[in-house]
Amino acid sequence: MRVPSLALTALASTLLLTACGEKKSEESAGAPPAAEAAAQDAAGPGIDRSIAPGVAFQFDYSFTLPAKAITGIQREHAAACARLGADRCRVTGMAYEQPREGEVEARLDFLLAPDIAQAFAADGIAAVEKAEGKLDSARVNGENAGDAIKLSQQDSAGVEAEIKRIEARLAGPGLTKSERVELQQQIAGLREQLRGNAQDRRAKEASIASTPVSFAYASEGLIGGSGTFGKAASASWSSAQSALSFVMLMLGIALPWVGIAALAVLAWRALRRRKSPVEPVRQD
Repeated sequence: MRVPSLALTALASTLLLTACGEKKSEESAGAPPAAEAAAQDAAGPGIDRSIAPGVAFQFDYSFTLPAKAITGIQREHAAACARLGADRCRVTGMAYEQPREGEVEARLDFLLAPDIAQAFAADGIAAVEKAEGKLDSARVNGENAGDAIKLSQQDSAGVEAEIKRIEARLAGPGLTKSERVELQQQIAGLREQLRGNAQDRRAKEASIASTPVSFAYASEGLIGGSGTFGKAASASWSSAQSALSFVMLMLGIALPWVGIAALAVLAWRALRRRKSPVEPVRQD
């Protein structure tokens, strides 16, 4: 989301360039600010819809921020969606958890028009960076829904042809009552298959017409922090976990053999006691 100062600066530049009538300057004014360009790069390469027809995309982003900033940035992202209007952007899910003091996990799910999904994500990343946060990961998943729709249509065409063939048999003479019942049951099953295919196609068409975008937020902790101490603590904790895992593995391998050896020693001692003669008690 662009901050007001940038919007005012862009407006003033446009008015000045219009008054001067300098075409070259107008072209340079269209260039995005460095911060916005960096956010667009972080959001991933632009997807040209013309080279990916029928592909349904889904965008997932995870951010790390100071705990106190997560509530504000979550509200800011929701407000940015509301300004686009319900026909262009809708919030479909929201979560906020604070398991311990200073630790926050949150999530915000959107459903956007495909042509604005990446721009919305880039603005969201810029807002996070302004709030002293960072982008941890960005994933783009795509499904070739267009081809799936075509295959479903072909399958439905074959099913409809089969229904017509069975109906022609039903219209002919010479069928017993049981044969007619069986053919009618086959038609009922095929028509149910047609309804399922149509429902699947509607779902695929809806996935092409809208793009889900998810923002996940997590607070900076002592172990997961980006500072020097946090990184050192994280490295120490990882090393301790590895060492503990190795020790547990060795114990798991050695303990059965140690137990067998202990049982063997006890059995050997018991056997020796049985074989050793009992000395007579001396009487003085």
